[in-house]
Amino acid sequence: MEKYRISKSDGSVVFGQLLGMCDHITFTLGKYGYAPYKYMPYGPVEDVIPYLIRRAHENKAMLEGADEERKLVRTELKRRFLQLKFQ
Repeated sequence: MEKYRISKSDGSVVFGQLLGMCDHITFTLGKYGYAPYKYMPYGPVEDVIPYLIRRAHENKAMLEGADEERKLVRTELKRRFLQLKFQ
């Protein structure tokens, strides 16, 4: 973004993600000063399920990211438990 002189805060580029998918990417964007948002589809089940299935097919890579997400969660849980243990 810096290479193209795009500000993190002017709103010219926005990152939106489906709630529950690739949270590790959301956390990384936040860490670097971007403000990603999560969205959640709602409506009748017969309308929402086909939409979610399409998103899952389009984002097969998200399944590969599950291992990374699991590692991040495990690391964070260990960090929190260690903090509690030594307080």
